[in-house]
Amino acid sequence: MAYREVARVEIQEIIRRWKLGEGHRRIASGTGASRNTVRKYLSAAAAAGISRYGPPPTPDQVSRLAALGQAGLLKPKVTNEELLDPWADQIHRWLTGDRLQMTRIHELLVARGCSVSYKSVWGFIHRRQWRRPRRATIRMEETPPGEVAEMDFGRLGLIPDPQSGRRRVVYGLILVLGYSRHSFLWPTSNQKLEDVIAGLESAWAFFGGIPKYLVIDNCPPAVATADPLHPVFTRGFLEYSQHRGFIVDAARARHPKDKPKVERNVQYARERFFKGGEFKDLADVRTQAHRWCLQVAGQRIHGTTFRQPLVVFQDEERQALFPWDGEPYEIADWRHAKVHQDHHIQCQQALYSVPSSLCPPGQKVEVRVDSKLVRIYHRGQLVKTHVRQPKGGRSTDNADYPAELSAYTTRAPDGIKASAKELGPSVAEFADRLFDGPLPWAKVRQGHKLLRLGERYTAKRLDAACGRALEVDLIDVTRLERILVQALEEETTPELPASLPQGRFARPGSVFSHTKQHRRTA
Repeated sequence: MAYREVARVEIQEIIRRWKLGEGHRRIASGTGASRNTVRKYLSAAAAAGISRYGPPPTPDQVSRLAALGQAGLLKPKVTNEELLDPWADQIHRWLTGDRLQMTRIHELLVARGCSVSYKSVWGFIHRRQWRRPRRATIRMEETPPGEVAEMDFGRLGLIPDPQSGRRRVVYGLILVLGYSRHSFLWPTSNQKLEDVIAGLESAWAFFGGIPKYLVIDNCPPAVATADPLHPVFTRGFLEYSQHRGFIVDAARARHPKDKPKVERNVQYARERFFKGGEFKDLADVRTQAHRWCLQVAGQRIHGTTFRQPLVVFQDEERQALFPWDGEPYEIADWRHAKVHQDHHIQCQQALYSVPSSLCPPGQKVEVRVDSKLVRIYHRGQLVKTHVRQPKGGRSTDNADYPAELSAYTTRAPDGIKASAKELGPSVAEFADRLFDGPLPWAKVRQGHKLLRLGERYTAKRLDAACGRALEVDLIDVTRLERILVQALEEETTPELPASLPQGRFARPGSVFSHTKQHRRTA
């Protein structure tokens, strides 16, 4: 380090001003020396027996002070700037290339023998403008205990999956109470509605209560439309907030300062909890996260409040939370569906009928799905309730179909028989004969066609055609239709004569057989 040698006369001036009662700052300003230099010479003068209120120093005392300065004993120490200057290139690579945090850079420098403080590293980087300057921070007014909690999602990393044998991504749902800064971490492998609600339920159990407001990120399971002024929440999450009694609010997109108390906690949990940890599976991560929230994150000295979050929570905030009953919440999934031409909607790969009088095909409906029931709403009105079906299942109420399609919706032979009785006695008998067999369901399509023939050719003609078909034991709907097309239902069947004329050949038929037995007999 280049430094200026202090002359004898300057040493005398420093001592003179000191004896006149001036402070270190005033002496440094008057003599041009640094405050550290003034402090060191005055300390050496006191050690040499020079008193502030005693006689002036002797020439020998001044000579000894000057000799100490020339020998380098009073040289100023090397500044932190000079210590960090040889590491400038490495610090720049760590910062821009590896994207390390300044806390990590400070740790690496100390491990490599460069003993400087974190504040010195911070100043060294910012003086060179290697990081984008931050905007002025405006502190938000502190909220009362139990008033607000902030929630955020973030990616933690990869954990082993024992079932597939591969590594899978795990996310972290983090809640921070606004007053005490006490936090809760819930690792999860998905970000669906049931995962968000499961994380919140675990958080209420962890805190032992529920805050009045919950500020959330714009995650799709909770926010349907991200709007700066009027965000639209999903029906499932809004219904959950109403059940638990808290008011939900969404932060603006790409505005991390709307939830500043939780924003850095995702990074804090990833760096201080997840990285370097050993986990067996998702359950093991959750167990360790619960312990980490109590023993590490809860007992650290917070950088803003300078208090332990867990202690503040137990002493001041726990009793201000809304009570939590501990009853498990049944998650309801809200979906939008369209009524198809068959008067059914599709929900989670199952079909459910909708009343045609209330919701004709083409209408949009809302569907609430829970573990047992499926409720269908149209314009806010409940129009139908079904028992939940498995994938590929179907729940149909025949009364939901229009009246003109009632015959086609009765998927049973008894319904077709009942409709056939209304068309005439012969039609009823034809239907009974049609379904008289071991597999009546195999004739259902023919039964529907029989009813359609009555609509097309009138019931009177169909009854007459069925009577004619029954006379000759003709139980076939296709040939019955041919009778109607050719208008043969009114023709009478010719009567056979009482005695038939003698045949042309008097010999029996066996005569004309060509078998070997007949040839041997002949």
